[in-house]
Amino acid sequence: MDPTPKATATPKVVVRPGAATSAGGGSGGTGMGGRTLVPVNGSANGASAEGSNGLARKPGPTPQPAVRPTTRTAVVRPPRASIRDVARESGVSLTTVSLVLNKNDARISEATRQRVLGAMEKLSYTPSRLARGLPNRRAKTLAVLVPALQHAFADVYFGEIISGIYEAAAERGFHIVLEVARREYVRRKEYMTLLDDCSVDGILFIGATEEHKWLGEFDGTNKPMLVVNNHFKQWTLQCVACDYPQAGRMAADHLIELGHKKIGHISGPSDMVLTSQELTDAFLERLSDHGVRLDNRLIVDGQFLVETGRMACEELLKRDPKLTAIFCANDKMALGSYQALRAAGLTPGKDVSVMGCDDIPSAALADPPLTTIRMNFFEVGAAACRRLLEVIESAEHAEDFTMQRVPVSMAVRGSCGGAGGSGAGRKK
Repeated sequence: MDPTPKATATPKVVVRPGAATSAGGGSGGTGMGGRTLVPVNGSANGASAEGSNGLARKPGPTPQPAVRPTTRTAVVRPPRASIRDVARESGVSLTTVSLVLNKNDARISEATRQRVLGAMEKLSYTPSRLARGLPNRRAKTLAVLVPALQHAFADVYFGEIISGIYEAAAERGFHIVLEVARREYVRRKEYMTLLDDCSVDGILFIGATEEHKWLGEFDGTNKPMLVVNNHFKQWTLQCVACDYPQAGRMAADHLIELGHKKIGHISGPSDMVLTSQELTDAFLERLSDHGVRLDNRLIVDGQFLVETGRMACEELLKRDPKLTAIFCANDKMALGSYQALRAAGLTPGKDVSVMGCDDIPSAALADPPLTTIRMNFFEVGAAACRRLLEVIESAEHAEDFTMQRVPVSMAVRGSCGGAGGSGAGRKK
C-alpha cells in the first residue's frame, strides 16, 4: 500500500470504552490525598511555641498529623437518552421526532410537537449536531464494535482486521471509533443510539457469534451494519468473511497429498461460529472425496485458544495414539498441539504432522515453522469497510448481495511431513 499521505484530513481513532464507571483516585483530589493537618501546639497561624508570658513551655510529645481517610465512591453515570427513547416516551415514530428536531414539522400537529418536546425535556435529551442537521448529513465516522473480551484490541486477529478497516476508511476520509459490546452497552441498545443520533454512519461488528442475539434487530432493516468474518443462517445481514470452505478443502488436499489417512481435527466452537462449522464441514467433505472418512471421535473442539488446543490434542492422542496428522482450525490451537505432542514424547512435523489456519505472525517463528492456511485478515477488514461504505451511500445497491468471500492461500512450512515418515520416532 502506498504510504504517501493523502490530501484528505488525517483520520483519527477514538476509543470509546462505553458505560464504564469511575472509582475515583483521579487527579481531582488535593495534593495531600485528602489529609487534614492539625497545627502543632495549636499554632495554626505560625505563632511562637512560647506561651503568652514569654516562658518556654515544657516539651511534650509532638502531635502527629491526623489523617482523614479518603472515601472512594464509584460514580455511575446515567445512560444518555437517545432519539429512540424520545420516540418511545412520546409514543411517536423516529421520523416524527426527527421532523420536530429539524423544525421540518409542518405536517405535525401542535399537540404532537409539544408531546415530543415534553419527552425531550423529561429525558434531558440533547440531540447531536448531526441529528439537528439535514437528513442526508454524514458523520464521516464508522463504529467498530467488538465483544467484551479480555484484551480484545491487543489480539492479532482483531488488530489485523481493525487495521484494514482503518486504512480503507482513511482513504475515503472517514474516521473510526472503537466500541465494546459490554452487557450494559447491549442492554441500553447503545449500538442503535449511535445510528439513530447520527453519531456514526455505520457499524462493523467483529467477533460475532450465536450468543449475540441482538444482531437480529438489524435483520430486514436498512440500518448500515456489517458482520465481519462470520455470518448467520437465520438473519439476512451484510457480511464479509474469509473463504473458510475453500480453506477446509485446501487443508484436506494437502494432507492427502502427503499420504495421511489417520487424521485428527481440532475444530473451533462450531455451534457458536458458522464460519468454523463451514471450515470443518468442507474439510470432512473433501477428505471423504478422497476416500478418507474421519471418525467423529477424532474431532475435538479446541475453543480457538492455545491452552484448550493443547488439551484437545491430548484428548485426540488418547482416542487414537496412531494419528499421523492433525488439522487445527486456527494457529493458536496448532501451537498448543505442539506442547501436547512434545509432552507425549512426540516431535511435531516428524512424528505427527500439524497444520493450522490463519497464519498469525508467530506461526512462521514456531519450531518447526507451522504449515497453515493463510487468512488475509487485513484485507477482510478493508473489504468489509469498503462494502459498508457502499451500503451507506446507496441503499438500493445494498440489496445486491449480502455475503462476500475473501480468498485464502497455503503457507507450506516444516510442520507437515509425509505419512511414511510420521510415527518413526514414536516410543514403542
